[in-house]
Amino acid sequence: MRDDAYQDSDLFTDAEKAAIAWAYHLTKYTFAQNPEALENMKKHYDHAQLVEATLVSGYFNMWNRFTDALETDIEGDDQMTLFTKSAVIDKDVFAEFMNECWWAKEGATEEKEEALPASASGTGNGARS
Repeated sequence: MRDDAYQDSDLFTDAEKAAIAWAYHLTKYTFAQNPEALENMKKHYDHAQLVEATLVSGYFNMWNRFTDALETDIEGDDQMTLFTKSAVIDKDVFAEFMNECWWAKEGATEEKEEALPASASGTGNGARS
């Protein structure tokens, strides 16, 4: 199977495909040779989302390298057999949860900026008082 077979799938949106490609290039350390991966991310995600996706991917890459290098078993063989099936999560319930907890709701950014002092929100002259 090709590493980029997901690109031909109709199971992912263009934004999801961009995120998968970005995580792939971060993992393989090939992002510099594939600048289109970053440009594609910028088409679908704002700066904060791009930073978050990069941070999460980088964290798990570091964690995998750390545990692999130290030959650390995350779960012993006796623990691996405790689960007989994966949980099934309703996508609408998950989306509602993420909207409530993490994803910005329409107007949320503006409300946060209105609550900030002018110098913090970028609308002031930047002078300290």
